Amino acid sequence: MKFHAILLIAATTIPCAAQAQSDGSAPLILELPASTRALGLGDVFVLSTATSDGLFYNPGLVNAARGFGADVQRYRSASTLATVSAATALGSGGVAVGVQMLSFSTTGPTALFTPDDAGDLLLSGGTAASELVATVGYGRVIAGFRVGAAGKVIEQRIGADRDATAAVDVGIVRRFFGITFGLTGQNLGPGLTTGGFTDAVALPSGVTLGASTSSRPVGPLDVTATAAVSRRRDGEIIPAGGVEISWWPVIGRTFTGRVGFRRVPDDSASPVTVGLGFTGDSFTIEYGFEGFDGPGAAHRFGIRWR
Repeated sequence: MKFHAILLIAATTIPCAAQAQSDGSAPLILELPASTRALGLGDVFVLSTATSDGLFYNPGLVNAARGFGADVQRYRSASTLATVSAATALGSGGVAVGVQMLSFSTTGPTALFTPDDAGDLLLSGGTAASELVATVGYGRVIAGFRVGAAGKVIEQRIGADRDATAAVDVGIVRRFFGITFGLTGQNLGPGLTTGGFTDAVALPSGVTLGASTSSRPVGPLDVTATAAVSRRRDGEIIPAGGVEISWWPVIGRTFTGRVGFRRVPDDSASPVTVGLGFTGDSFTIEYGFEGFDGPGAAHRFGIRWR
């Protein structure tokens, strides 16, 4: 209970700052999908699995995470989001590393012109910009709970201007009555001053409580459900979730379909996301899709080895 209280206090005491994103935070990359599978499920990670991209959602998953993954998401021809991650055992726990990279352009040389939400990444501007997050996490089992922490270095570039900061994620995972629950606090750290701001723009910190089922047989299919509710630093509550249905005509060959739903209070993104996947033995290829108001959509492709 003390650990839960620390997470809630951290998320509610981060100071407010100048507006750069729709909820007064930056950089945008920390609010974008970090997993192709999660994108298809409303950007909610399946806590009952342990792939390396779980590092970006709850470091409590790192204890059991194994393998390597790489993902690329394109916002028409205007912007590109790339993610790589890897995880392995380390002593009595596990360690994971990951990098997220966003390349886009803005209509002006300061942070006032950076995208307000993900839909703005579909548009091109005259000033090159980029955001990068490098993360290292460690997790282990303590008193039956899977706990973990991750440190991250965050960089934002707008034209010739650059700023960097550091942040921490903390998480805890535990299985009860066949359901895997997770609580995580993310992006706890000082903000950025890129683009001439004298006061730092706060990171998009928040707390997320999630729950996921294991894969359960329903006739010839396997069904997995996942859901989460997040509290942003501005007090906004964001529920989301999704269902994954898999079919394996032969052992070792699995086809998967996904649909997700999420609340998008101040974003042009569609509340519905979809995804597909195919697993052959230890290799997986995935696809995720999210639409936006007006023309254009984002397509994400991922590969994974375990």
